[in-house]
Amino acid sequence: MSMIVARMQKMKAGNLVGIGNHNQRKTENHSNKEIDVSRSHLNYDLVNRTTNYKKDIEQFIEENKSTTRAIRKDAVLVNEWIISSDRDFFEDLSEREIENFFERSKDYFAEKFGEENIRYATVHLDETTPHMHLGIVPFDEDKKLSAKRVFNRQALRDVQEELPDYLQRYRFEIERGQKGSDRKNLTVPEFKEMKKEQQQMEAKRDLAVEVTEAKRQELLSYIRDKEIDWDFNDLQAKKEVKDVKVPTGDKFLGIERTETVAKPTGNYLISEVDLQRIKELNEHSKKREAKLQSVLDTDFYRENKSLERELSQQIVKNNEDIKDYNHLVGEFNTLKEENTLLKDEIRDLKTEIRLIYNSTKDFFKARTSDIQAFKSMFKELVEDITEKVKDFSSSNQFKQEYDRDNQPKRNRGMGGRSR
Repeated sequence: MSMIVARMQKMKAGNLVGIGNHNQRKTENHSNKEIDVSRSHLNYDLVNRTTNYKKDIEQFIEENKSTTRAIRKDAVLVNEWIISSDRDFFEDLSEREIENFFERSKDYFAEKFGEENIRYATVHLDETTPHMHLGIVPFDEDKKLSAKRVFNRQALRDVQEELPDYLQRYRFEIERGQKGSDRKNLTVPEFKEMKKEQQQMEAKRDLAVEVTEAKRQELLSYIRDKEIDWDFNDLQAKKEVKDVKVPTGDKFLGIERTETVAKPTGNYLISEVDLQRIKELNEHSKKREAKLQSVLDTDFYRENKSLERELSQQIVKNNEDIKDYNHLVGEFNTLKEENTLLKDEIRDLKTEIRLIYNSTKDFFKARTSDIQAFKSMFKELVEDITEKVKDFSSSNQFKQEYDRDNQPKRNRGMGGRSR
């Protein structure tokens, strides 16, 4: 069974112009060499709520967000999903079934993340494998723009699990991949080596086929050269007959009369010359049969048969390995997205802690007239926080902000680098 491809990428304002030009094929000079511009007319939109990605999507966000706060310049405006599968999957589908596959995929995302938040869904049929680009504005239930909340780690896992199940309800034979499989996932080098071995085996098989064909032609040539120029229709054969007495049905003086008639015996009579010809033909047939058997017994023929069996077994195994490889790629893409989300969360947390640190320092400083008393009191606060978080965090960001704030001025002048 084929596997679903569901890969997400985050689009900020600066990405929308380029992805819009690509999805809508606004240029014929594509960096992607798999695009066949002569087939671009086959592409179509399932959702088309924008003609200018950047302008229209930014306008949609401004008109629908629940807060008056300005959108950050580096905010994720669209999470674009690429939906596809392998070529074998699509080769077994009709045009209408392919369209239905992408429609149902779009319906899944609409039900899960909101129909109105899907701003475009474009199907590309002018590349090697059919696929759909589906863009979702990451509004949460409160109409707050937040890609990291809407598409958090759990949401990404849910899509990988739920989308294949959803499509199976519409009788599409597709799956996510087997979790907990005993088979080892292939690394990229192992995958390339596997393909190389398969190509070498196919080359050996092709060579064996060529040798076998040469042997076959050799046999045919032998048969033609040794063929007796004689037609059975030329055989002069006569039916053997024998005189026998049969009753006539009449009687004379009480005795039944008989007559002599010639009756066939079932045998044929041939000349000595024809008999010799038949003997030669029989002997020739035996030689041809022996020659054929000698070809069938050659190492080339047996090797060819063995290679065909070995290749068939290898192809089955390789197909399983390829499925595992595709599953590994899908898992890698999911982990990559999760890793990116975690990095974003850590960066945001550090920013929030820095703001909390500065706000706390300003709060104490504004309420303490003596600078030494302020420093002493603030230091005690930092030490108290450090003591409370040491059991569950090896990295105390609040303490790091304090240490950075209290570096000697000569180190700050060197760019804050530590030796």
